[in-house]
Amino acid sequence: MKYLNYILGIIIVIIILVVMILIYNDKITQNSPLYYKQGIAFYNNGDYQNAYYNFGKIKWISPLYHMALYRQAKSAQKVGDYNTAVLKYEMFLSKSPNSIFIKNAKINLAKCYFYLKRYDEAKLQFEDLNIKNGDYLPQKEYYLGLIEKNYNKEKAESYFSKYLDKALNDKTVTKDYLIPAADELSNLGVNLSEKEIKNMALAYFKGGKYEQALSLFSKLPADDVWDYIVLTNHYCGNKLIAKKLIETGLISHSKATEEENLHAIYNIFTSYMNSSKTQNWLKMYNLAKENSLKGEDYIMYKTANLLSKEKSVPLYEELIKKYPESNYVPESMWNLFWYNYTKQNYEKAKEIGLNHIKLFTNAKSTPKIMFWLAKIYSKENKNQEAHTLYSKLSTKFSDDYYGLRAQSILDKKEDFFITDKNLRISEKNYDIDFPLSLSEMDIKDLKLINSLFAMGDYEIWSDADFNNKIADSWFEYRKGNKSRSIVLARDYINETELKPPFASESYKLMYPIYYIDEINIAGKKLNIDSFLILSLIREESHFNENAKSSVNATGLMQLMPDTANYIISKLSIDVFEKPELENPKLNLFLGCNYLKYLYDRFSNTGNNKDIYVIAAYNGGEGSVKRWIKNFNTQDSDEFIERIPFEETRHYVKKVFKTYNMYKKIYD
Repeated sequence: MKYLNYILGIIIVIIILVVMILIYNDKITQNSPLYYKQGIAFYNNGDYQNAYYNFGKIKWISPLYHMALYRQAKSAQKVGDYNTAVLKYEMFLSKSPNSIFIKNAKINLAKCYFYLKRYDEAKLQFEDLNIKNGDYLPQKEYYLGLIEKNYNKEKAESYFSKYLDKALNDKTVTKDYLIPAADELSNLGVNLSEKEIKNMALAYFKGGKYEQALSLFSKLPADDVWDYIVLTNHYCGNKLIAKKLIETGLISHSKATEEENLHAIYNIFTSYMNSSKTQNWLKMYNLAKENSLKGEDYIMYKTANLLSKEKSVPLYEELIKKYPESNYVPESMWNLFWYNYTKQNYEKAKEIGLNHIKLFTNAKSTPKIMFWLAKIYSKENKNQEAHTLYSKLSTKFSDDYYGLRAQSILDKKEDFFITDKNLRISEKNYDIDFPLSLSEMDIKDLKLINSLFAMGDYEIWSDADFNNKIADSWFEYRKGNKSRSIVLARDYINETELKPPFASESYKLMYPIYYIDEINIAGKKLNIDSFLILSLIREESHFNENAKSSVNATGLMQLMPDTANYIISKLSIDVFEKPELENPKLNLFLGCNYLKYLYDRFSNTGNNKDIYVIAAYNGGEGSVKRWIKNFNTQDSDEFIERIPFEETRHYVKKVFKTYNMYKKIYD
């Protein structure tokens, strides 16, 4: 009996201990997210010591322990405590050999060894990295070069040269180390090959260090680098030398010159000539024709774009016939199509348009050719043919300006160019969720990333071994890099063959909503559609409050100082001695009042009023009034297509495309 009581007592003690351990473990598990969240807050504020301390509170039994080790390592590295960082990175690597952060941890561990002058260990760690491209390659080869330069200059030369060669020829390799690698190679004091000297010169050239580039290019055979010597002299301000080099070497060197450089040289050479821009390009065209210069198609296209419509026709026709494989053929065909359309030569226009669609199924000019072919069929009362083209266009190019316009015609909606002065952005939370389904991660990694995001650890995405533009877009969005986020989302969608639904996170990242209160207040007070204001801001600045153009247009709505001062005087505002146009609220206030001013100026112009206002915002009130008089058309599409200022024509299309995209996405 005593024996049984003894066993029972042991069992009870064990149960109590297990319960206590479970309670303790549960408490740790519950507290871990709190400690991690606090650690991230300190880390993001630059308080790395307190960050390290909070991450250290997370115990080994917590699911967050491995990430806490990683974060401790990064915190220690930030304050220069490389010994502690090495210890934590080594612990993380031993416990998480398959983590998505493994490469980042290894490269940082190797760098910590390097900073501690533990070069043998750093070298082994760098060499152990299986990296072929991406962000890690330059760090690996650059640091290996730095390690070897004190021991074996030939090996150091090989590492620096290898990186330069890859970075200059592989678009996937980051260019951050171009200049440092060129500097290190230059300072090694070894005999360099012509290829190495050229790569160093190219690194300086691409990095904008033109004086250094010119010095190196001058050491190479002139025939091999003629184009770069011309360009570097031009960028260094040695325009007389550059002009002389072009005059004496263009004919003999054009065939061997890269197309991109050759086009730049043609642009430079015509800018040196003394006549008008059109005359200069005509001279360039004659020179190309007489001497069979490479890139004649580029010169023909540039020249034709400057000539009157009638005079440009023979040049476009010659380009298409002589260079059928040229990249400028699709747009040349469009220009011929549009010329014939405006002359009401519809049969000729149809012939060109149908041939274009047959040859170029996905060119930039394809959707506008399809759209205007459909318009011709409508004019000819061939409604079935028009409907078929509109349907194909709206399906294949669903988020293109012409695709959206085609869909609005199919839906028989009249509001594509007509805004609603009472339309406001709804007052709700427009936070965009992480595009989990598009991130191409394993489910376990998705869960990890999502849990880290939930604790405010957004920076962690940049440490993961991924290359995904839409996820990167969301990461930039969370960091507040509005413009960068939009560009990444745009690139992702443009590169995606199967477009996502309009209401997806992808399109919301491409067309985000900011400044709701300010826009709605201005819209209500001034009787302007809030979504139009939102669209205009997106196209003007991508919501970059500090945006500034080459002509000094500033801020969210890209206001010119003279325009801002004019609006201030019109409103009798006397509180601003000098408008601070980078101030988003002031910029938006003045920009919206300028829009209101334009609406008042075009108040009696019928259904095209919104088009005229947006065109005037970019191209000027006087220009638009002149176009209204000269074009004499109420056809909205035709008015836009006939705008002679290319920038304004594209601008109007972009704003109304964005306006209609916002309504589709957030409907």
